[in-house]
Amino acid sequence: MKKILFVIFVILVFIILAVTFNKYKNNKSIQVDETKNVSEENLTLKESTNINKTLSNETTEKNTDRKELNEKELNEKELNENKNESNKEKEIKKDSEKKKTIVIDPGHQAKGDPSKEPIGPGASETKAKVTTGATGIYTKQKESELALKVALLLEKELKQEGYNVIMTRKTNNINISNSQRAKIANNAKADAFIRIHADSYDDSKVNRNIYIMPNF
Repeated sequence: MKKILFVIFVILVFIILAVTFNKYKNNKSIQVDETKNVSEENLTLKESTNINKTLSNETTEKNTDRKELNEKELNEKELNENKNESNKEKEIKKDSEKKKTIVIDPGHQAKGDPSKEPIGPGASETKAKVTTGATGIYTKQKESELALKVALLLEKELKQEGYNVIMTRKTNNINISNSQRAKIANNAKADAFIRIHADSYDDSKVNRNIYIMPNF
């Protein structure tokens, strides 16, 4: 009887130990799973933080690059604007330097004016206000007509070069004295006053050009 009770007791102890061991094992497994879950959550959170940090750095770098690019474009734009302004100023200066005023006086006119005027400002000596000029021996062309043709050609050339050109006359049928022609140039503050003539001479062997200019 005692032997049977002892066997029953041993079996009960074994059952109790088995139950206790299974319970401990299940609790440990739960703790491991919880620890694993916590660890995985921490790892996920860390990865998410790293990703956000990387994205933030990339965004910052892109913003920095964009800012530097905008500054570079702005600097280049300002440089080009300054260069254009400088070129424009040079062109204006060049135009102003080139925009000289030249008065062209085609000598004589269709009909002369024999009335008298001083030969110069304040002079007591007088001369005819304007004469008809010479006439070609072969062409029969009047000097006033030839002078006007040459003057118009010269006007065209000078204007193409950018000069401001003033003509004392553009027709032969006019009556304007030599002193009046000089006043036109003086009033315009001309940089040059060009008088065009085709002088004649009695000796046919003489063939030359004459020009008169101030001695500066």
